[in-house]
Amino acid sequence: MSGLDMVDETPLMAIEKFDALLDRYGSNLDDWPAAEQGPARELLKMSSEARERLEEEQALTSLLSARPAPKAPKGLAQKIIKKARESS
Repeated sequence: MSGLDMVDETPLMAIEKFDALLDRYGSNLDDWPAAEQGPARELLKMSSEARERLEEEQALTSLLSARPAPKAPKGLAQKIIKKARESS
């Protein structure tokens, strides 16, 4: 088999870059920059580590979205403004 017949199995994206993009843009690859989506999908085909990290991020996103956001105590904004004015 010649070198021309061999398929390069090296992913176009390093796992470290995938992690950084996952942290920045979340687990929905459609929300990532268009130029990064293809390489990320290729990495996911080749890397169980990348698939595991994506699944973990999806689980975390699901968990966080299932809980209602906590409400600030009544009057908190006014207390913050008062403290800021006092310290100026």
